[in-house]
This record gives sequence, C-alpha cells and structure tokens, in this order.
Amino acid sequence: MKIIKNLFFVSVVLIATSCKKDSSGNNDFPYYFTATINGAAIKYEANDVDTRYGCGFSQDESSTFPSDFDIYQGTVISDNQDPSKNAIYVQVLKYFDHEPSNAEKSAMIQLGNYPYGYGNVSTSTINGADIEYDDANGVAWSSQFGSQTGSTFTITELVDNPDNTSGKIFTANFSCKLYDGSGGSIQVTNAKIRGKVLAP
Repeated sequence: MKIIKNLFFVSVVLIATSCKKDSSGNNDFPYYFTATINGAAIKYEANDVDTRYGCGFSQDESSTFPSDFDIYQGTVISDNQDPSKNAIYVQVLKYFDHEPSNAEKSAMIQLGNYPYGYGNVSTSTINGADIEYDDANGVAWSSQFGSQTGSTFTITELVDNPDNTSGKIFTANFSCKLYDGSGGSIQVTNAKIRGKVLAP
C-alpha cells in the first residue's frame, strides 16, 4: 500500500525550524538516525542550523472520510540537498472509525514497545510502527510490504521540545526488514532515531 505523504507540511516544518542548538552542550546533533542497513553503517545528523539533514514531524493520513481513518504520527529526517534520497520516516499508525481529535493523535505516541503496523483504511488496519526509508539511490523501502516476524520497535524517550518546532521529541530503537514492493528486501539492525514528533 502506498502511503500518501503530506510533503508540503513536512517541507514547511523543515524550513521553519529554529536556529537553536541543543542546549545541553553535549551534542551538536539533537536529531539523528543511525543504523546498520544490509551491513552498511548509516548516519544522518541534524541540528536545525548548518547540517545537510533536516528534521521535522510527519503527520500522514489516509481516509475514506467520514468513516475510516489511518493516522500516522512520527518524525522524518531527510537530505536537504535531495529530499528524494536519504530520508527516513519513523511513525506510529493507528486506525480510527471517526476523524480523531488532536488529543487522540497525540496519545498515539507513548513510551514502550509497539508491533509493526499495516494500513488498510478499514477495521483491517493493524496498528503499530511504520518505517519508510528512501536510500541513496532514491529507492523507497517500507516495513508494510512484508513480514516483520522477529522485528522490534520501542519508544524509549518522549520529552517536550523546548524550541517549540514540534510538540515533543522522541527517541526510538528498532530492527526490522524493509521491502521495495517488487521482491527486494533489506535488513535494518541496531537502528536508533531521535526526532521531532507531534504538532506544537
């Protein structure tokens, strides 16, 4: 299933970021994605100031208004030089049988373990984590295109964002298999992402 991304909204979020570095002084990169993908180390780092990568919150939706809604809440880190490549979307999917309120959307992001989800814009939707990755060649990979037996996903941190460019900042650890929808697959291990999540 192809997920329609609200690219305009994400673009606005990435552009309208603060010029403030992490106030802790211990890390010039408050937002990052690290993983081993098919044996290769991948690292994206963003600080809203002078990095190649940018971070924003993502809020995707598929619906058959007014009765069925697949809602996605999460983060995106993408290459500002070429948004069609080197991008990672890490989201939580939940089905609603009504148009959800902002409070219901915010409640989707909680500390703890999640199964992997599958969107169907119906009661057949499986709630859970959703990973979408555009590699250096622009190939799109998704956790929804195949089995996630043995995969894991855990949100380990959820804190307020002091610069108000998002409602929260979260950290998630995960391992999974991603598929291109044409028979190809890649293995993601030891992945960790820290990014903006939820509207301010």
